[in-house]
Amino acid sequence: MKSFFKGINLARGIILVTVIGSIVLGALGYAQSRKLTELQQAYDKDLEPLVKTIQDLGRKHTQLSKSMRQEGLAGQSDPNSYIRKIATKDKVDIGDVKLTSSEDARTRGIVDFKYRIRPSDRDRQFMRSRIANFLYSLESDSRRVKVTDLTIEIAQKKIKPHEIPDDMWTFEAEVTSRQRAEGP
Repeated sequence: MKSFFKGINLARGIILVTVIGSIVLGALGYAQSRKLTELQQAYDKDLEPLVKTIQDLGRKHTQLSKSMRQEGLAGQSDPNSYIRKIATKDKVDIGDVKLTSSEDARTRGIVDFKYRIRPSDRDRQFMRSRIANFLYSLESDSRRVKVTDLTIEIAQKKIKPHEIPDDMWTFEAEVTSRQRAEGP
């Protein structure tokens, strides 16, 4: 050994360092290659189907979120606030409304949620255009809400047959929201 290091020069030193470095790098490369193979197998087995499922769920979530924003509903979870929001909408201005709700199970798995809408003040009068805008907005802003009943009466109680009444009316409407029943 002593003679090996005694006769070493620059060229032999470079060769020695290169050989030792190659052995170390070869061992590290082999270890990383094995680790990469294990990760690739785990990816093919577990991760790839999971990624596809997440992508599909992400697309579905995007579609449902877009639909929810277009309807102006929070997933139809609170139709009361939806109706009240429409009642205060510009060019509607019905104001505060009184809501009475009921449920009607028409068929198995389907429930009709019915909401009877009246102005909070029974003597409050509206122009027909405001009532029409209110009912139109209820249906046009949501695919799930439909006006199913309407009672509209002239506000003036005592009108003679030859008189033309003012364009002031009172109303009572019912809207229905059909949904899937929750639970078994």
